[in-house]
Amino acid sequence: MKRRAAAWTAACLALAIVGCHKETAPPGEGAADNTPFLVTFEAERVDGGKVTLDALKGRVVLVDLFGTWCPPCRRAVPVIVSLYERYRTQGFDVVGLAYERTETVEAAKEAVLAFKKDFGVPYVLAIGPEAVKGQIPGGFEGYPTMVLVDRQGVGRRHFVGFAPGEEAVLGEEIEKLLAEPASDAK
Repeated sequence: MKRRAAAWTAACLALAIVGCHKETAPPGEGAADNTPFLVTFEAERVDGGKVTLDALKGRVVLVDLFGTWCPPCRRAVPVIVSLYERYRTQGFDVVGLAYERTETVEAAKEAVLAFKKDFGVPYVLAIGPEAVKGQIPGGFEGYPTMVLVDRQGVGRRHFVGFAPGEEAVLGEEIEKLLAEPASDAK
């Protein structure tokens, strides 16, 4: 019995270390408070070129830290695509930052390009810089982590994990930020 308990504990710990977190969290549970935080990055797009958060100032941006290997990340993508399609004409953008388990950046790009095609992702996907994880308030907890950035380029809210019903929570938060005048966004 002790061996079984020890094996179970070890398996759970291994999943926590290498897997995705808060896979079944209720909507909004992974949400942080509304204390603004700095988010900045320059990342290599999987289809060529660079993407920076600074270039998207004036737009509300959802930054999705994900892995193509992560089951909750894969479940979140259709929701993120839906949100992108719903709000993009109102000043909303999405940047997916992929954190892959590959030997090379080129292999990571290939995996993400295949993922982009398979899931019909219309927004920018890039290879995620490790430094972005250090910008998450309270520290990076797991994949997916979604960061909402206001029109001034300031992180306003972040969510860890993905669960059914999350689309409504994300939609409400996006609408709040879109309703803020660009010059008054905090």
